[in-house]
Amino acid sequence: MPSAESQPSQSRPSAPKLRPVQRTAAYGVVSDGSGGVLLLRVPGGNGPQGRWSLPGGVVRHGEHPRDRVRAGLLEQTGLRAASITPRDAGADVVELPEQGVSVHTLRLLFDVTLPGRPAGIGGPGRPAALSEEEVLAHQLELDRIDRLPGEDPVVTPAPESLGELPAAVAVVVPPGPDRPVAQFVGRFMAEGELAGLPLSGFLRSMLLGEGEGEDEEQPLSGDVTLLDPPIDPALLLPPPEPAEPAVGDPEVPVFVQRPAAYAVLVDEDAPGGPRMLLSKFTGSASTWTLPGGGIDHGEHPRLALHREIYEEAGLTYQAGPLIDISSRHFVGRAPHGRLEDFHAVRLIYAGSVPVDQEPQVIEVDGSTDEAAWIPVADLTRMGAVPTAHEALAAWRAYRDGAG
Repeated sequence: MPSAESQPSQSRPSAPKLRPVQRTAAYGVVSDGSGGVLLLRVPGGNGPQGRWSLPGGVVRHGEHPRDRVRAGLLEQTGLRAASITPRDAGADVVELPEQGVSVHTLRLLFDVTLPGRPAGIGGPGRPAALSEEEVLAHQLELDRIDRLPGEDPVVTPAPESLGELPAAVAVVVPPGPDRPVAQFVGRFMAEGELAGLPLSGFLRSMLLGEGEGEDEEQPLSGDVTLLDPPIDPALLLPPPEPAEPAVGDPEVPVFVQRPAAYAVLVDEDAPGGPRMLLSKFTGSASTWTLPGGGIDHGEHPRLALHREIYEEAGLTYQAGPLIDISSRHFVGRAPHGRLEDFHAVRLIYAGSVPVDQEPQVIEVDGSTDEAAWIPVADLTRMGAVPTAHEALAAWRAYRDGAG
């Protein structure tokens, strides 16, 4: 009897096509200076007590991902960030057949430093103040010193209903004129503690190096609790059919949030001086931009770069680190004529390509009609877009910092 694999494909029912839903989330990796990472206990997951996650949340339309981390940290913990810098990016897909959607979440991680070392939250080798007397004494001490609002929250014991937690505390921040009331259960966790915690798949991958690599596209399936953060119910509903505007009515733009990945590729040792690989928009006389483009549904940002750079320049990209994330929000017309309220989230990577090969466009009927090495000194004269100048500055800062 033939195996299932040998059966004609038309004999097996095809899976229903799921509507793609794409969203971007940003998280802060907050360190306390002693090797601990701040984790929060959040609802969801397979256990009744939820799971652990990082402060942050879904990036709203028009919002810079860095601002989502800053706001999420303040809203969820009462802590203020001193600096927020890009760390890494990942992506995963959760398929929800019952809802008829496939949810692709682009996940952006930022390293966050605090104005000072928060004494009120437990961490490696540093227990939190748990008794009422210790809490009161801690707050009185904080009231006597000059500090930023929210730099060190007030702590109270974690409720017994949460069960056994690894020295976690509930943190309550008193309201102020420029800060919300925050309440969470969390602490700074040492690396050895992370492995034993109920973490989502993306955190295990990005904090512990476990799980699937970027080249493996194995979607998780069927369980809405796998989504972290929880999904907006509105995204599960089919989009409404666009109504024909009445004569004389103003045209209403369509909201679009589009994440994309670009690379800064510099040949510093070129005989005539440093040069930069750029691509020229189709139909433009002289508009040069970074090689790269939109991240497709289910695609890891680095895989998007491999694909885009090969399509636009015919070169093989050697991946480098994430060095910058930019955000641009504007209203304008797409190439196909639709009016859009457009939010571009751009991931800027370093990396390299062969410098002894002439770039050539591979993609047919795409958005690029030429790729070339442009001398860095000629970027302005050649019409390089502002993003190319900004990315070059970020690359130089990364290069100098790494050196």
